[in-house]
Amino acid sequence: MYACKDCKKIFKKYKTVTETHSLPDSPFEEFAICPFCGGKHIIILQVQHCKCCGARMYGKKDYCSDACKRRGEYLYALERKRKADWHAHPLYLAIKEVEEYNKRTGSNLSYGQYFALKV
Repeated sequence: MYACKDCKKIFKKYKTVTETHSLPDSPFEEFAICPFCGGKHIIILQVQHCKCCGARMYGKKDYCSDACKRRGEYLYALERKRKADWHAHPLYLAIKEVEEYNKRTGSNLSYGQYFALKV
């Protein structure tokens, strides 16, 4: 999407104008203009999406509505709790221990090999 700084309108396609500068052959100059007012001050709008429902937005907000904001913050809180629970799980801690050992010693032991040597 594009926006014109002159007339403040939003549009999908701009018009292209070729300026020949009274030359018979190329190089010609091409530039974009607003399809509504013909202004040359066109900017590209960065499309953002709602963090909850994924709706397209062109503002600098994270959520499209208050309902999406409440639901999104609730879902992100659940995800943080799930990740914290996983990082405290004994299996995760054991796998991290094997990875750290392999990095420290330069070996490539599997989970089973590491704990067989450890015992």
